[in-house]
Amino acid sequence: MAERGEPLSDRELDVLQRLAAGESNKTIADGLSISPLTVKTHLRNIYTKLDVSTRTEAMTVALQKGVLKMGAEGESLVVADGPPALPIPPSDEDELPAVAEPGIPSPPVVSHRWRTLSVGLLGLFILVASALMFIQWRDGSLMATPAEPFAEQPLGESKWISSRPLPEARAGRAAAAVGLDVYLIGGEMADGVSDDVRVFDTRERTWRRAASKPTAVASATAADLFGEIFVPGGLLADGQPTAITEAYSPSQNAWRRVTSMPRPVSGALALSDGGFLYVFGGRDESGLLDTAYVYDPAADSWRPIAPLPEPRADATGGALTGRFYVTGGMGEDGPLDSCVVYDPVADAWDGCPAMLQARAGAGATVLLNKLYVIGGTADPATGHGEVYDPNARTWTVLNNPPGISEWSDPGVAHVETRIYVLGGRVNEALSDDNLVYSPLVYQTFIPAAPSDGE
Repeated sequence: MAERGEPLSDRELDVLQRLAAGESNKTIADGLSISPLTVKTHLRNIYTKLDVSTRTEAMTVALQKGVLKMGAEGESLVVADGPPALPIPPSDEDELPAVAEPGIPSPPVVSHRWRTLSVGLLGLFILVASALMFIQWRDGSLMATPAEPFAEQPLGESKWISSRPLPEARAGRAAAAVGLDVYLIGGEMADGVSDDVRVFDTRERTWRRAASKPTAVASATAADLFGEIFVPGGLLADGQPTAITEAYSPSQNAWRRVTSMPRPVSGALALSDGGFLYVFGGRDESGLLDTAYVYDPAADSWRPIAPLPEPRADATGGALTGRFYVTGGMGEDGPLDSCVVYDPVADAWDGCPAMLQARAGAGATVLLNKLYVIGGTADPATGHGEVYDPNARTWTVLNNPPGISEWSDPGVAHVETRIYVLGGRVNEALSDDNLVYSPLVYQTFIPAAPSDGE
């Protein structure tokens, strides 16, 4: 497996060369006589070794580290001793040197290298802007009436604020953030299981519609992997679990189907470490599951990993310190408070402190190296979420917004330092709430002692 800071291989340099030339994955594959999946593997290794997540970042870091360099006289970008890429024709200024007039100072000379880089960046900016305009045009958003400005409101004297509500009330935890946008996918609405996908622009505080999910599902979670949002399994409109796994590309506003899971499952927990997709637990027609699988996007294949210590569905959790925490969920005897942690290197499970209360159907996100768990079926009189600190190995209370006690199946994701909690079932009714919690500004915790046995 590639490691951060490791030198690029010859083949990875070949891929980087063509990446710098602006070639697509398919064009790179054709040019190097390899498969598109192999190209994705090389790109994943390049991103890991350069510690980046996008093509633009890869080229920028490669320039800084000397992996990419300017060609002769600044005419092109090349990969160490490789053929030229991004050829830039000489400008008129290159062909006709300026002649200084007597008594007038000569203008400063701008190097070919910086001029070439500026032209290249300008071209990249125009290309990206054109692509975004095309996507907006395809979605019809350029023809839409701009939304009225929305002012977020504090909820009483609590540590929560209310942002622009969802277009329709819904429950379902398939939510993910990519960049500064939060994506809410499918779920249950008033007329049943939905394929609707909505995107919340956290800068403009506006909602827009994205391409519908090909397979409508509820009782599913989503995870971001290489800039795509993967939704494995879920509950179909006919009430049956499915093994179908689909991935959404925000840059293309398009869905694609990948290899289905080894078995149909709903109520599973999907998590990502940035390189692989992990799916834990859930239920099928026979009942609760203890199964766990990992998906390799380069090979487009699934394989089983060590099963959960006990069956559970509708659990929540997150990736922390290189391990996966799975907490709560519905067990054989009702909601669970137990917490378990999976080590992907050892392919083994270990215990972690139990939550302060049992809950199922909660949403969660990892922010500032802490796991924030919000909602879930629990004791209505308690009415709080929880925060887990893996360093202190303790849970602390996160109070719910005022007026909310029973809160299940919300979509939860974070953008920068703000946690967005979308919809769900609030006091047994479908909700269109869009509530925001910011730990750096609004956080108040009630300390709780570690659980027994620590």
